[in-house]
Amino acid sequence: MTVIIFAGGQIKNYDKIKRVLSKNSFIICADSGANHAYAMSLKPDLIIGDMDSVKPEVLEHFRKSGVIIKKYPCDKDKVDTELAIKQALNLNPSEILILGAIGSRLDHTLANVHLLLPAASFGVRAFIIDEHHKISLITKELPARIIGNVGGLISLLPISTEVCGVSSKGLKWELNNHKFSIGNPFGISNELVSNSAEIKVKNGSLLLIETSREIA
Repeated sequence: MTVIIFAGGQIKNYDKIKRVLSKNSFIICADSGANHAYAMSLKPDLIIGDMDSVKPEVLEHFRKSGVIIKKYPCDKDKVDTELAIKQALNLNPSEILILGAIGSRLDHTLANVHLLLPAASFGVRAFIIDEHHKISLITKELPARIIGNVGGLISLLPISTEVCGVSSKGLKWELNNHKFSIGNPFGISNELVSNSAEIKVKNGSLLLIETSREIA
């Protein structure tokens, strides 16, 4: 089962984002992520958070529609999207797609990127998706297989102090047992040379950013 999480960041093109949705997905809204679901005429299965930024009329609409709402205090140690991911992992999903996780608040965007780690620790691949990017994590247990167009941009950045044994197939600049370390971003702007590519690591966590005009 795929779990869709709507966070409260920017979604500029709802039509593009609708392409990643499936009818059998379980939808969780993190606080003002419910505003996005409402704008897309979607009924979430759960709304979770401190409810400090969701529009009152949207929350009331979903309450009347029978949507489960879990409200937390504003003074808490976990951000709303983190609460949503925790709920998603309780469902034993095959994957988690996080929408609306990128926006004008760089701190929130970086926090959401870091939230890919707890999903990976459970063996679940999570993706942050917007109109132009698909962001995921590569670990030893979660190697990546990328399907895309020749010339598509692929960037790799370490999210742990070091990432060792990085190897790839199908990229313009091949990697063979390479080591990545924070502060040395040489993995930016690699390219697909075929319609598929594979990347694996032996140790550490590597951020994979796929960039395309038609990623979603």
